[in-house]
Amino acid sequence: MNGSVLMQDLTPENLLASLQNGAFAPFYLFYGPEDFWLEITLDKIKKDFIPDEVKAFNLETLYGGEVTAQEILNRAHILPFMSSRRLLIVRGTENFTKDAYQQFLSYMDNPVDSTCIIWISNKTDLTGAFYKGFKKLGRAVNFKKLSERQAYNWLQKRAKELGLDIDNQGSSFIYQIVGSSLRDLFSAIFKLSLRYPHSRIGVEQIKELTTFSRLFTVFDLVDYVSKRDTDHAIVVLGKLFETQGRDANTLLGLLGMLARQIRLILKAKSGLKKGGGKMGVIKGLQPLPTFVIEKCLAQEKFWQEEELEEALRNIYDADGLIRSGSRGDLVLENLIFLLCFSQRLQ
Repeated sequence: MNGSVLMQDLTPENLLASLQNGAFAPFYLFYGPEDFWLEITLDKIKKDFIPDEVKAFNLETLYGGEVTAQEILNRAHILPFMSSRRLLIVRGTENFTKDAYQQFLSYMDNPVDSTCIIWISNKTDLTGAFYKGFKKLGRAVNFKKLSERQAYNWLQKRAKELGLDIDNQGSSFIYQIVGSSLRDLFSAIFKLSLRYPHSRIGVEQIKELTTFSRLFTVFDLVDYVSKRDTDHAIVVLGKLFETQGRDANTLLGLLGMLARQIRLILKAKSGLKKGGGKMGVIKGLQPLPTFVIEKCLAQEKFWQEEELEEALRNIYDADGLIRSGSRGDLVLENLIFLLCFSQRLQ
């Protein structure tokens, strides 16, 4: 491979556009932290790249550490059967040796046009020759973490694929309630598609789902903590344990939502302090739903900036305790007591 100019990584949308336009390349590297997005993209490629009736003959999945590089390249040279193309998926690419990577790079100089190889790497050395080889040719596809605004767009696109039309307010609303996990976001819109097939979805339809209504207690929890109402805050926390469970992942997710709301309150308070007024705060917090912004403005009155910053440090400490094996429900109960009493103790 000649030349030293590195191209930008492809986005999954770029890749799927190439597929639709018939310009799919003979090899790609998939990598990045959003494994759920990666699998959705891979499923679409499997569906559209090779007809269903001949998939059994022309679609193979191989695993690094189980097969050699030479065996993969031998399979790449197999001619397609009753189709114009073959698809070879290589998972666990990080398990190959440097010699194997060199064999793959040599293959990329003269690939088989009728076979597309998709290498999938869970851990990618961005400084290594293997990754740079894909990047030079514009064949590295990065499934990166999405920003909040990007997640809204992602959500709306997936909703359209399921026959739904979710407006911006609805997308933002789901994000605030569910969190940033693409898997959880997709699960939410899938449930909506079953409840309201081929419909336009707004906040009211989302509120009707019991899955979302029980998560509203997170906002109730922050309300009571803001007012230093320990008794009601502990009651709400108990409801969350009952409806969502006490396993570590669930409680870490709850901590994340709690931290997010505290950060939003801090942002609202900071915006007011800068003199922008309520409209300045609203502009600074957009595209959040109106009800979230109003909630932040109502809650910021109960806090000082240093208290909010201390609350975030306490939440961070609680997260570390749970991840290190401490009993999560007790950690959260202690955290709520600490947040409620912090102002009184000063």
